[in-house]
Amino acid sequence: MHIKQTKSLSSFKITVALGFFYWLKQQPGFKHDDHTYTTMVGILGRAKQFRAINKLLDQMVKDGCQPNVVTYNRLIHSYGRANYLNEAVNVFNQMQKAGCKPDRVTYCTLIDIHAKAGFLDFAMEMYQRMQAAGLSPDTFTYSVMINCLGKAGHLAASHKLFCEMVEQGCVPNLVTYNIIIALQAKARNYQSALKLYRDMQSAGFEPDKVTYSIVMEVLGHCGYLDEAEAVFSEMKRKNWVPDEPVYGLLVDLWGKAGNVEKAWEWYQTMLHTGLRPNVPTCNSLLSAFLRVHRLAEAYNLLQSMLNLGLSPSLQAYTLLLSCCTGAHSPYDMGYIVIMAVTGHPAHVFLLSLPSAGPDGQNVRDHASKFLDLMHSEDRESKRGLIDAVVDFLHKSGLKEEAGSVWEVAAQKNVYPDAVKEKSSCYWLINLHVMSDGTV
Repeated sequence: MHIKQTKSLSSFKITVALGFFYWLKQQPGFKHDDHTYTTMVGILGRAKQFRAINKLLDQMVKDGCQPNVVTYNRLIHSYGRANYLNEAVNVFNQMQKAGCKPDRVTYCTLIDIHAKAGFLDFAMEMYQRMQAAGLSPDTFTYSVMINCLGKAGHLAASHKLFCEMVEQGCVPNLVTYNIIIALQAKARNYQSALKLYRDMQSAGFEPDKVTYSIVMEVLGHCGYLDEAEAVFSEMKRKNWVPDEPVYGLLVDLWGKAGNVEKAWEWYQTMLHTGLRPNVPTCNSLLSAFLRVHRLAEAYNLLQSMLNLGLSPSLQAYTLLLSCCTGAHSPYDMGYIVIMAVTGHPAHVFLLSLPSAGPDGQNVRDHASKFLDLMHSEDRESKRGLIDAVVDFLHKSGLKEEAGSVWEVAAQKNVYPDAVKEKSSCYWLINLHVMSDGTV
């Protein structure tokens, strides 16, 4: 009920804004300009109301107002946030045909949205085109590219670009340091991450909540959970008020360390400070309960999420499905009951999965509709779910269905560059984007 009210309130605000916009349009002596049109495009873009945007752009041109670079940039950003990358590139091409020259923000936005979606080659191409257009990278661009290279596994190139940035006189900011420290941490180069943290402080930068969180995570992964808690205390001493994600991190670290009691203790501490848990924190605690087969607590946690108006996420359902697949005990039925409680569309998808027909097209159609429904979920989450679904179907003896689901996912770019045929009977499989089970 709470979620429906929130959604309708959001729609109500958009309706009011659009109504006010058109009311102004009818007032004698008032004429909308490119600034007010662009503002309305931004509002509709955040709400993913693309049909309304296209209608508005048509009216904008009829009113004698041409979209400017800011209008196009907001449209590109809106499409990018909704994972409509082809449409974002189309806008980029349209603006140039209309004689509107892309600026640094245009290129940076395209680089950022494609890097986040895993299209790293395209992000690099945009970076090169930006330089060819005579636009020198700024701190934000360098930061995005450092992140892009790092996420592609090119840590050496990422660090080289960081050094180039400094040599070019482009001063790294706290965000840049946070990115490069986080990349080293993700690559499990924990000592390098801690050294960069010290270098950052030597350069005169004070850590923020993001930095503290990264360092706490590094210490946690090194097994130094008491030291991670000490960093939490330091953060409070420096007058940073811990927010929900910081408490969530401690819940996650202790849960992964197998100490469910400590994870639960930090969860309760967070609640006592008046903070409302978010879905990732609930997922972390859910994972901790499931690891030790405490299904009653897992069930109660999911019920409390629903009571708080939180919808169990795709990641939560993926976790439950993976545990169900790996369980060979009396707990199996318990997992299925909990999965049903989530009410997630993925559960409906699995329950209604048809048996493979002669050519498997019915399963492919079913999977295609589901992935269209999940379009705006991030690629990594969709990939994790498909891994879990394929593994579940395969171990359930539904091998044809498993193959058809994976085929559709590959066509919809859930697994970019996952499998490449180099020659007859010689294939390259990218283990970075598939679980061992799916491979």
